[in-house]
Amino acid sequence: MHQNETSAKESKLSKGDLRKAWMRWLYFSHLVYNYQRMMGGAFASMMGPILKKLYPNNQDEVIDGLKRNTLFFNTEPLWGAVIPGLVVALEEQKSKDPESISGETIINLKSSLMGPLAGIGDTLSQALFTPILLSICLGWASNGNILGPLVFSFGMFIYQNAVTSYTFGAGYRLGTTAVEKFLDSDLVNKITTATSIMGLMVAGAMICKFVTVGFTLQLSIGDTALHLGEIVDMLVPKLLPLICTWSAYTALQRGVPVVRVLLIIAGISILGGALGIIG
Repeated sequence: MHQNETSAKESKLSKGDLRKAWMRWLYFSHLVYNYQRMMGGAFASMMGPILKKLYPNNQDEVIDGLKRNTLFFNTEPLWGAVIPGLVVALEEQKSKDPESISGETIINLKSSLMGPLAGIGDTLSQALFTPILLSICLGWASNGNILGPLVFSFGMFIYQNAVTSYTFGAGYRLGTTAVEKFLDSDLVNKITTATSIMGLMVAGAMICKFVTVGFTLQLSIGDTALHLGEIVDMLVPKLLPLICTWSAYTALQRGVPVVRVLLIIAGISILGGALGIIG
């Protein structure tokens, strides 16, 4: 089987079939999400109508296809949409020539690609695009501007639709060869490094802007009152927000539950405020 390109002329699937499959993945990629199969149920749900179209008179093949596409699967759903697009192309080829590709090959391909694409997708979506958009929109929202939530919602909608439309289509059109060449190239490491640096810069800027905590304790020396917070900010600006953020991050990295971290922060805030130390 030559897997570089799926011929539209020989395709059993129409553009409408592919569009519906893409939309099912976009909006229901976390359907029946669970710790046993993660996104496996959603993957099978996306593939169900495709398999019925490929095997209109062979219920056994439909069942076999659903079984192999219900297995454990977990990746970043936007940039990882390359994989469902690719699997649609492989299942279509298998329906035309069962000897050209085995079900085991499809399963192994999914397993080998989901990790690398999850790393790329998490970096681009969660460490780069979302923080940048949030840093813009949170500023508007904190000033009472209705554009904050509206622009964020619309921006995320456009981003998710545009990315999955491209990646799903690319997976279907290009096949395994192009995807594997990209993952094996140095470009992946360069993209990941660059976006990680950008994401950390954005995260640092957001800490300075939105983590508002400071010392309110005053020391009286004769008739002079020394504001401890002002002195600390003169020496090391935003030191306390940095300490708070780093402490919470370290606790999470060591496995402390999120709820416990939040309760500790709330407790320290209430106690510190009551004693007039922080505010």
